Amino acid sequence: MSDTSPTPTYRPRREAASRSLRVRGIDYHCLVWGDLASTTAAQPLLLMTHGWMDIGASFQFVVDALAAQEGDVRCIVAPDWRGFGGSTMPEGTDSYWFPDYLGDLDALGDALSPGVPFDLLGHSMGGNVCMGYAGVRPERVRKLINLEGF
Repeated sequence: MSDTSPTPTYRPRREAASRSLRVRGIDYHCLVWGDLASTTAAQPLLLMTHGWMDIGASFQFVVDALAAQEGDVRCIVAPDWRGFGGSTMPEGTDSYWFPDYLGDLDALGDALSPGVPFDLLGHSMGGNVCMGYAGVRPERVRKLINLEGF
């Protein structure tokens, strides 16, 4: 006889807080795991950027896997890019430009980790943006992780 019990619902190990930041005229939705005030040069912010047709919440499984490895000490932020998820687009805009993503990422870094280099992870399109950003602003990035961003 086959088991017909429902698959259990995934329960996050770390719960995210939803935060809105005004960045370059856009309301950016960010998920925040941990306390931004707890970041240090030795344990900097980890900023995770998603790919096309994705959202920051997609990183929940990665955040939980990191927590299983190193505990719940790391502050992690995953924004929704402009026009994705809970983030807005400037009025009258109907296109996406990589220079805008670079400017947004720079402003997000300044707002979330002022004056302190942060670790930067990008997946797919986010990986392309992060690679470009690390090339033009290397002093802001302590470590770069590119997941399928080539």
